Amino acid sequence: MSQVMSRMIENQRRNGLRRPSAPALATSGQLPTPIYVQLVTLFRRRIETGEWKIGHQIPSLDELAAELGVARATVRHAIGFLESEGLIGRYRGRGTFVLSTPKSEIWHDIPTDWSASVDQTSDIKMEWLECRAARQLPTPSHPGGKLAPAYQFMRRLHRRNGIPYLIGTTYVERSLFDRVGKKGFNDAPFRVLQRVVDDQIGRAEQTIIVGTADLEIANHLDVPINSPIVILTRSVFDKDGVLIYESTGHHRGDLVRVRMKLR
Repeated sequence: MSQVMSRMIENQRRNGLRRPSAPALATSGQLPTPIYVQLVTLFRRRIETGEWKIGHQIPSLDELAAELGVARATVRHAIGFLESEGLIGRYRGRGTFVLSTPKSEIWHDIPTDWSASVDQTSDIKMEWLECRAARQLPTPSHPGGKLAPAYQFMRRLHRRNGIPYLIGTTYVERSLFDRVGKKGFNDAPFRVLQRVVDDQIGRAEQTIIVGTADLEIANHLDVPINSPIVILTRSVFDKDGVLIYESTGHHRGDLVRVRMKLR
């Protein structure tokens, strides 16, 4: 159970309110989700649901710290994220007011076709973790192709508003990487592929599954071990059936969604 949730439940018990159903208890091996991340999610939800209305003043830092049983500095840190997102404004001598509602309760829509993958917005900040010649050839997540002689290995962490939501590992056919360069892959990968080798692409597939975060993924995404994550695998083959792009993305389960039109 998160520290914020535990304190809220305790406050409700002291005030004689009915205790809500408690989340599953974390095991001793789990890593706690940072409190500021929990607060950002909580405060965004209050704006989304209208509990904090546009144009209205929200409680002070001291009031929120007392309500949730956390440090004032932690509340200030979380409020800073909302301010950078344009959801609230702080005015000296007046207080803090709601300016707008979140554009989406879920921060990232996973594309379900090629066009959406190419048109992905670039409001995401990316941190390079690794970029080197692959020490071993990738295993395609989608069968039916063949491997190139060499690949470049890339590993990156993606954030929105300072909160990590995706860590991705990618293999790019080496001659293709040499043409684009590391800097070129700061852009959305499928946009790079369409711009550079669109006429050579023969087949592209992706698979979406739900899994759980191991220790390494949990550390990078700031979530407890065994938290739900969305795993997206992608394979792109050229017209000769050679794998030119292979990626695996581990997304925080509480910050992504998949939407598809059924009819």
